[in-house]
Amino acid sequence: MESREARVGTSVGVVDGAKRTGKGRLGTIVGTYGHPDYVAVDVLFDDGSVELYWHHELRTMKEQTLS
Repeated sequence: MESREARVGTSVGVVDGAKRTGKGRLGTIVGTYGHPDYVAVDVLFDDGSVELYWHHELRTMKEQTLS
């Protein structure tokens, strides 16, 4: 994800599993910190935990429609 795409309420997935656990987890951005060109975000997961990530450790999840 690009730094400027990181907004509160955005659904994201963790992509960087090399340096930390959590690859594949899905959550929602609940806070942003830092400069708009290099932002860190708090991500709220379904289990209620919140973790801090750099924008490049995440990918934006597309909204899926139910058929």
